Amino acid sequence: MFHQRQLRAFVLTAELASFTRAAREIHLTQPALSYLIRKLEGELGVELFARNTRKVLLTEAGELFLGHARRILADMALALQDTQNVRQLAQGHLALAGLPSVASSLLPRTIAAFRKRHPRVTLSLRDGLAGEVDEWVRRGEVEMGLASPLGDDRELDFEPLFHDDLILITPPRVVRASESPWYGLAQMPYIAMAPGSSARHFAELAMRDAGMTRVPSWELSFMSSAIAMVRAGLGFALLPASSVAVFDLSDMTRLPVALREPRQIGVLRRKPLHDSPALAAFLRQLRKQVAAELDSAAALPQPKV
Repeated sequence: MFHQRQLRAFVLTAELASFTRAAREIHLTQPALSYLIRKLEGELGVELFARNTRKVLLTEAGELFLGHARRILADMALALQDTQNVRQLAQGHLALAGLPSVASSLLPRTIAAFRKRHPRVTLSLRDGLAGEVDEWVRRGEVEMGLASPLGDDRELDFEPLFHDDLILITPPRVVRASESPWYGLAQMPYIAMAPGSSARHFAELAMRDAGMTRVPSWELSFMSSAIAMVRAGLGFALLPASSVAVFDLSDMTRLPVALREPRQIGVLRRKPLHDSPALAAFLRQLRKQVAAELDSAAALPQPKV
């Protein structure tokens, strides 16, 4: 109904309480400024300024409209910025990192959805242990990491996205669904993830809470290797529940293990936060992907006994 130039002329005149100063501010003659405001008043059907005094005073309608005009201008500026950001996404590069559990599940799905919307933005992905992801973000080698926090860190910002519990996997018929997850494991070797991994940290917390103290018989860097060891009957392992969606575990027993201290997965970014247009767009896609997957998440598959 009215133009940005009219609104800006009105807001400046109200804020500066002067037609002359407002005209100078937006590089117009005073008659041209007055014309813009009169046209705005005509479109609104009310007078915005009381012109029968030496001072520039807002009418009651003018005072009411001033707040709306400011918000409209702010929305216009935001819309322009967002549009420019979309234009900038016609090119660019985004470096990402994540824990193996999310680098083999959530992140690839998010990247695929992002590339459909922004095919000209190139992406790179590193997967590593929690300490490695933390360090890559800290050094600025990647713009964001998807991982568990290692503790309070003033240099890094952590935005939690979801909880990822653990799943106990054993060879078939070692434990049954009706039993405690830890029943029958006293003499079975423990297949652990490598030290420094968040999966190892939370596995040890879970066993400590259950009153179990175990020295690993095997230490492996990759979940696929740990699963292969379990499949061969060489022990049991505690892995992130998200691994169920990535690996075929149908030939072994698997039981959920609740954690007293939730294993949070979220976004790590270096402070002070200053997201590039590509990163801001990717984070929107990531949050949308997480919300959709949480809404449609199926129950943990029934254990094979």
